[in-house]
Amino acid sequence: MNQPPDQLNLNIKLDDSVSLDKFIKCDSNRNSLEFLKSTLIEDSVSNLFYLWGLEGVGKSYLMQALHREFINRDMKTLHLSFDDNRITSPDIFKNLGTLEVILIEKIDHLPQETDWEIALFSLINEALSSKTKIYLSSNLVSKDLKIELMDLKSRLSYFTAIEIPEITDEEKKEALSQSSKRKGIHLDEKTIDYIVSHTSRSLSDLLKLINELDIYSLKKKRKVTPSLVRELLQTKSDSLHR
Repeated sequence: MNQPPDQLNLNIKLDDSVSLDKFIKCDSNRNSLEFLKSTLIEDSVSNLFYLWGLEGVGKSYLMQALHREFINRDMKTLHLSFDDNRITSPDIFKNLGTLEVILIEKIDHLPQETDWEIALFSLINEALSSKTKIYLSSNLVSKDLKIELMDLKSRLSYFTAIEIPEITDEEKKEALSQSSKRKGIHLDEKTIDYIVSHTSRSLSDLLKLINELDIYSLKKKRKVTPSLVRELLQTKSDSLHR
């Protein structure tokens, strides 16, 4: 792959368990997921895509899942995120013309500096001519990004926007049930209700909690109940305040 080593080193580590097919499916997000899958084909409706939605709806998981799909197709890719403090120079956007897919998370954290905006603008122009697929993700719709360069604002309007919606509380309960069953954990209705009522309403946080409960229940050799969830949450709270 014709990339400078520094860019290769910024690739987000792939998780083999991540998959578009494993993302929680419900009425709220079904259309978005089906459209995302349609972008994988070579002659998709566009080669520029903009995933947006509230913090915690699963955008990062979906970006990782897309990356996994393209890697499985032996495509040349780069996947990075602006929450990575190693990204310090707009030079990261240079010499990417040989790539087939570029995925950039948290584009709303793009530094508000002219050289960064010009570099991103140039990358998008290059992708338009080379047919490189670009996926951006953000908590904001593109028109709300704090961007001064009008040409870049215009280019971002070329992107096909895909909203990743926040699912309902009932769907979150179903998500917890689906995720726990995959891990062989039995969560009764009372435990699921307790989790949704006493923890973050973010889907990504809830699913992360399932992983933590799996480990904690094995360690304690106890089944997952509201009591065990309460104990884990207290342990986490105590460790944060030490």
